[in-house]
Amino acid sequence: MKLDALTLVFSVGLIVLFAGVLLIPATTATIVADAVKFEPKTMDLYDPEEIVTATIRFTNTTEETEQRVVEINTSTVLLEGSVPPIAGSNSTSSKPPEYSCDFDGPSVRDVMWLKIYHIGMTPNPQGNYVVDLTITGNLYDGTPFTGTGHIQVKPHKGHSPPPPPPP
Repeated sequence: MKLDALTLVFSVGLIVLFAGVLLIPATTATIVADAVKFEPKTMDLYDPEEIVTATIRFTNTTEETEQRVVEINTSTVLLEGSVPPIAGSNSTSSKPPEYSCDFDGPSVRDVMWLKIYHIGMTPNPQGNYVVDLTITGNLYDGTPFTGTGHIQVKPHKGHSPPPPPPP
């Protein structure tokens, strides 16, 4: 069976396409935020705030990364891998590259309860709980980003503190 010109061109095209796919790096570097600040800074787990605002700042970035950071795909942003931001609450700014979004306060409280009571966090030396929360997501080009900040648990009068973690 003879190969005609079209079949030959198609075959060469497929070989080039497969070779290109194999040459693409398997993973892309994750952009790590330098600072994540939550507002409010402290939360009463028995009476949580309605909204928790997270601001992610990317300060140690190259000029190329600064251009890309403002291209955050807001549909991929999650707090602790499970809580999405409130729809329409996302905003970005370019100097310094910064991303801000709001989360539902009771959902954030549930994540904090989970970390304290079920994972068995230990309190800091002052007897308070400071819960680290991680935000992840992707840029539109697929590059992942991550950042971690914290919220302190406001002591609540009249309720016993959480039980100590298991030994």
